Amino acid sequence: MIITIGRECGCMGDEIGKKLSEKFGIPCYTKKELIREAKEKKIYDKYPMYFGEVNIETMMNPMDEDFKERLRLTPKEVLFNIIGNNDCVIIGRASNYAFKNREDAVRVFLSGELDKRVSYISQKHDISKRKAEILVQETDDRRKNYHMYYTGEEWGYAGNYDICLDQTKLHLEGAVEMIYEYVKRCP
Repeated sequence: MIITIGRECGCMGDEIGKKLSEKFGIPCYTKKELIREAKEKKIYDKYPMYFGEVNIETMMNPMDEDFKERLRLTPKEVLFNIIGNNDCVIIGRASNYAFKNREDAVRVFLSGELDKRVSYISQKHDISKRKAEILVQETDDRRKNYHMYYTGEEWGYAGNYDICLDQTKLHLEGAVEMIYEYVKRCP
């Protein structure tokens, strides 16, 4: 089983992923863990842009179609080289796209009300609401561009996921329980 979690900034994706990994007894890979594993397996230098969320939208236009097709293979290649066929929870990194054909994958997207996400980020990083609002918007924009760059698909579009939840209404434990129950009921 693999659970992928895409999320808007401030939706507690890392925390939810870690709680799910504890409940299922499987590892959780955030960006930090994926980078560490990629460096240990000596593949990080081959895909440095994949591990960041740099704004690369401007690079897309001059690309030829062959390059775009090769680029679409990157998430699957990288994640398979790190994880193989093992069970886990993966946060971000276009993992919903990479594992869309895996039978036992559950692809989750977390969204939420902007003001609640901003409040969470403000408290988490001890910054002003204004700075948190800018951080949330910039992070969401980077994630949107990153996802489009590597997948050609719209980030957050419900059709690209198995379950989409408003985390700000469910809160941490409610989102964990909802995903847990969904996964348990999947064949």
